[in-house]
Amino acid sequence: MAHYLLIHGSWHGAWCWHKVVPRLEAAGHAVTAIDLPGRGRAKRAAPLVGLDTMVRACAAALRSDMPNRVLVHSRYGIVASALAERAWQRIERSIYLASFMLPAGKRVASYLPDADSLLTPHITVNKLGLWDWLSPTIYREGLYADCDPADVELARALLVREPVRPTLNRLKLTEDRYGCVPRAYIRLTQDQAVSLRLQDTLIERTGADRVESIAASHSAYFSQPQALVDTVLKVSG
Repeated sequence: MAHYLLIHGSWHGAWCWHKVVPRLEAAGHAVTAIDLPGRGRAKRAAPLVGLDTMVRACAAALRSDMPNRVLVHSRYGIVASALAERAWQRIERSIYLASFMLPAGKRVASYLPDADSLLTPHITVNKLGLWDWLSPTIYREGLYADCDPADVELARALLVREPVRPTLNRLKLTEDRYGCVPRAYIRLTQDQAVSLRLQDTLIERTGADRVESIAASHSAYFSQPQALVDTVLKVSG
């Protein structure tokens, strides 16, 4: 038995894992799906949310009574990496799902714009409010191409503005800490948000000891939750 900490991506919250949580629990594991600060129930103004704020919240959610495995989606691979640097002795494995698994010294902004992403021309950045926002016109095609319409409508009702400060933070990672935590990567081969080319670039530049693929769009937790859980368990073992 292990504890899985699920970290959502941009504009989302803990709610996006609602199909994954019961499946991991049915497999005998404990699960925590966290709202990163500024999202869901963790209300906080965007200018007050930095990368360290997110990492502290995730560190507080780790269990002390069982091994911790971290599953992270999309932009917030940076949170999982910084968390591994901070709490490396408490994490058994980090699993990146079509996620920004960056080399040391890099930041999300180093890999933007993603030329193959459908989202790029549809993101608005508010420099005064320090948030970014995705136009609803691209939700289905960019994020949920293979998802049920009910899931798309759920997302449409719950997506929020994204604090932009963490995108600008360069990751401070060391081999003695972050490097001790095994990394796995799950590619989403039909992803139109974090392009497959970018996923493969990040795998090549950062390295992972286990790599698996799912033929799904960016939101496999909606469209293929059982395949996702099966793959998560496969790379965890």
